[in-house]
Amino acid sequence: MRAFLLATILGLSFLVLLAQPPEGAFPARVTRWVDGDTCMLRFTETVPPNLFRYETIRLLGVNAPEVGEPFADEATQFFRKLTMGKQVYVELNPYERRDLHNRLLAYLWVEAEEGWTLVNEALLRAGLARLLVFYPEREKYYCRFLHALTLAQLEGLGLWESAGNPRELWEIEADPVRYVTQAVSAIFEVSRVGLERQGWALWAAGSRYGLRAVLDPGVCRSFWNLEVFDPAVFMGKKVLVTGELLWDSLGGGPRIVVRFPEQLRLWEENP
Repeated sequence: MRAFLLATILGLSFLVLLAQPPEGAFPARVTRWVDGDTCMLRFTETVPPNLFRYETIRLLGVNAPEVGEPFADEATQFFRKLTMGKQVYVELNPYERRDLHNRLLAYLWVEAEEGWTLVNEALLRAGLARLLVFYPEREKYYCRFLHALTLAQLEGLGLWESAGNPRELWEIEADPVRYVTQAVSAIFEVSRVGLERQGWALWAAGSRYGLRAVLDPGVCRSFWNLEVFDPAVFMGKKVLVTGELLWDSLGGGPRIVVRFPEQLRLWEENP
């Protein structure tokens, strides 16, 4: 399994290095950074049809902290540093052109030291934005965005610093409300493995509330090697699961949805 995870990470790194602005993206320069996910820019060459030379851009798929909230300044500074003095490329949304504030919805690409970078994705990877996608089936970069967010959570970056320190099951269940909707790294022994509607579930031994990890490889299936993955190998083992703690109903109990293999691994007391 570890070999598979390494191969997955290396493969993704290769794809990122090959990334480049898509055909049809429009060159522009950022003139002002409003916050971590909004900027004003000027198209430097051909102005896209039905648009203006100067436009306010709202980055698609992400939601950076609002001014005054934790990490708001860091998100804006990150955005500025990544794009200042550089030509960016604007990729427009094929489904919806503007939001309710008349801001142009778009993806921004910029050439960085490591190669072409999708700014929207980079904010998620740095832990400086949350995912904001209403229709995943329409989001061109949904799995890329979700994976970038997950990696930031695994490293406890920015907004997800709460996940940086693994916590035993009893710590989480002593004050579960504190952790709901937050990213956590939970340590527990698997007492049962079974199928749920969403996928395989690994149930935590001794959980007061029925906490479990739910494996959901369906949406981003290309990140998994399902031919060799066997959830039964975790039975009776201690695991470390990282992700957002969800608790939709008292009857359902808390769960962490595992959408990428990196979120789940065997726990070693002295790794």
